[in-house]
Amino acid sequence: MANTVEARIELGTLYACYGGLLTEKQRMAVRLYSGEDQSLSEIAGQMNVSRQNVHELITRAEHKLRKCEDALHLAEQTLSVQAGLEKAAEALNGNDIEQCRKIIDRLINQLDQ
Repeated sequence: MANTVEARIELGTLYACYGGLLTEKQRMAVRLYSGEDQSLSEIAGQMNVSRQNVHELITRAEHKLRKCEDALHLAEQTLSVQAGLEKAAEALNGNDIEQCRKIIDRLINQLDQ
């Protein structure tokens, strides 16, 4: 289960891409854990279940989300496109239109694959 801030952010990214594949309880637990940064105890109180149950919900959900990412790579692609768009915006702000065009063309090709 995701324990560091980076791991919670990664879990949130996976949730954004594949959260619809989780059960309602898994969605709620992951949303509260990664999106609202609540502790297992806080989530358990809100969901009226044990802390252990919350831990298991999040662990199972994370496993399912990672399997989806291993198969589809949507989160990886989303982060790559986001980084590329940020670089394109920087190039555009620096009036480097040609560099911006190259970045955008690369992103379009990446999305076509």
